[in-house]
Amino acid sequence: MEQNCYQVEENVKLIVFDMAGTTVDEGGLVYKTLVSTIKSYRVPIEDEEIKNWYGVNKTQVLKYFLNRSGQDDTKLESMLSDFKTNLKKNYFEDNHVRLIDPQLPNLFENLRKRGIKIGLNSGFSVDIQEALIERLHLRNFIDCYVSSESVPHGRPEPYMVQHLMKQCGIVDPKQVVKIGDSINDILEGKNSNCHKSIGVLSGAETKEKLEEAGADVILDSVMDLI
Repeated sequence: MEQNCYQVEENVKLIVFDMAGTTVDEGGLVYKTLVSTIKSYRVPIEDEEIKNWYGVNKTQVLKYFLNRSGQDDTKLESMLSDFKTNLKKNYFEDNHVRLIDPQLPNLFENLRKRGIKIGLNSGFSVDIQEALIERLHLRNFIDCYVSSESVPHGRPEPYMVQHLMKQCGIVDPKQVVKIGDSINDILEGKNSNCHKSIGVLSGAETKEKLEEAGADVILDSVMDLI
């Protein structure tokens, strides 16, 4: 299961990369910020519980814990706004966010020279995803991207992968590889019927959890793609 590297097959036309923990190194700030925002509204949550929500649309996460505490959605909009404000501060003002590896743009360019499209997908909101892409100068090295806000449902449903396939003119999911650091990334790839669902150990999840989710391959990092 775990490999030192993965040789991308000739039939692959699109690789869909997760962002936080996979292509973006942010030290788990997104989940720490989610927990602190939820607690600030006096909504009960144990720190460990957030692990079950890795890779999921962040509005969905906030809504779940708000409703679980017996409250309706009246606070959801302000809760989401506070989360976005806190995350932007943690990400951008405190300068904690960077590429998972400085050579990531070179990896993307080498894959693109082989006719492979590069897509990014994320449980982030549209504005935060756009801000990350701009800040990390990724726009020139990718072909497409999508936020879970822009599709009917986020991970583990297949809509984001299907959206990127449509953007790239790809019909057959067996020409697509999905890569991410969370259980929901792996399930997303499986639910999309991708050629491979690849887990990486650079972010949220352990090797054992990625294996349990059904990862076809587990790498230390996306930099182990060849």
